[in-house]
Amino acid sequence: MTNYRKNSGRLLIKLEQLRTKYVRHRNFIILISFIIGVLSALAAVFLKILVGFVEHQAYRLNTFMDSNWLTALFPLIGVGISLILLKRIFQGRLSRGVGFILNAILTEKSRIGIQHTFGHILTSAVTVAMGGSVGLEAPIVATGSAIGSNTARDLRLSHRDTTLLLACGAASGIAAVFNSPISGIIFALEVLLLDFNIPFFIPLLISTATATVVSQVLYAEKFFVYNIVAWDISSIPFYIMLGIGCGLVSVYTTNIVEYIEGRFSKMPLNTRTWLKGGLPLCLLIFIIPPLYGEGYSLVTALLNGQTSQLTSHSILNQLGNVHIAIIGMCILIILFKSVSAALTVGAGGNGGIFAPSLIIGGVSGFLFSYIVNLTPYFNIKSQNFIVAGMAGVLAGVMHAPLTAIFLLAEITGGYTLFIPLMIVTAISYFMTRKYVKHSIYHKSLVEKKIIASDEENNNEDQI
Repeated sequence: MTNYRKNSGRLLIKLEQLRTKYVRHRNFIILISFIIGVLSALAAVFLKILVGFVEHQAYRLNTFMDSNWLTALFPLIGVGISLILLKRIFQGRLSRGVGFILNAILTEKSRIGIQHTFGHILTSAVTVAMGGSVGLEAPIVATGSAIGSNTARDLRLSHRDTTLLLACGAASGIAAVFNSPISGIIFALEVLLLDFNIPFFIPLLISTATATVVSQVLYAEKFFVYNIVAWDISSIPFYIMLGIGCGLVSVYTTNIVEYIEGRFSKMPLNTRTWLKGGLPLCLLIFIIPPLYGEGYSLVTALLNGQTSQLTSHSILNQLGNVHIAIIGMCILIILFKSVSAALTVGAGGNGGIFAPSLIIGGVSGFLFSYIVNLTPYFNIKSQNFIVAGMAGVLAGVMHAPLTAIFLLAEITGGYTLFIPLMIVTAISYFMTRKYVKHSIYHKSLVEKKIIASDEENNNEDQI
């Protein structure tokens, strides 16, 4: 083994000497960013296909049995398998979420353990495919970041280049999931690259464009399929009101997730935490079936006017009044999607708050437009408010308004709604910042004094 390592080291040194002699460094980084885009896209496509297939089978089972009591137990199984993998296979060395990536950039020279290149795929696949109420975006970002970081480490690149390739992997993951290269770049710039340099832009562009192409070739299905409806000036007051509502919802969502995950973070991952988080999760999914899994199918149904999926297999159908049932289910989803997401992670599952934020926002926008349209005085376009609500809550929870605007513009197929998206996200973002100073991703780093708080930055600016 010792001789093997010595020979491998000598080979890498020889290849590095040949590379520096015949290939310009800038061109070499662009080539590597292309490769990272391909690898990150393959990981994202694999997860999308696997999770989509299992979720579809669960929905068919619900329909066949005309009940959801059996699939309400699936998340407990999925989270349990994820917990076993985290404890037994990875020995607790697989950090979840996006915060650890920022920590690696700022304190560990952008080095991420090799277990992150495949561990998140395994644990998030069983978590989400079995109904865990979280999204795949954070695990895919973590996987792409680990691919970029470990590639740079193997090539013995500098800290700056390692950080760049890590960001390329993260951006490529977002681009591949949503087929949105621009929002992938902006996500990396807003969330990960706190010190952005212009030369970073071209490799990021190459990697995200590559990831998007690979994703479209291997997984042609569009994220959302619906006809964009033009907006009119008379709706601006309603978008302003929606922005205020999204801000309040974002504050609630952030506080709930931080509180529940904070409680679980003080407990060791074991059977007790699995049951303590998993059993309430199953109960919530039994009472509120749309909490099952990521929830993107629900938003797609609402965009296409299929409101029946909201109350399908729900006890609210027994109320007799369809309007009350729909409004009641929307309120329950807005209140408990964040709870179920935090319980999923706390119990041992792997996933992020990205998808729950989009679902909460979409349902918030639908609920707002639905209530307005019940009045005899107004008739606003529900689809536009669903899209704007998604952007508003995502911007508030992540503190990333540009990512939210461009993401929703790209995945809905155009920039027709750009102005409404700007209005809603701006209001939601500034409202959230008033009550929640830091995003979920940055708060722990501020508490550890790894990055400066807004107050400290303001003081430095005044000095």
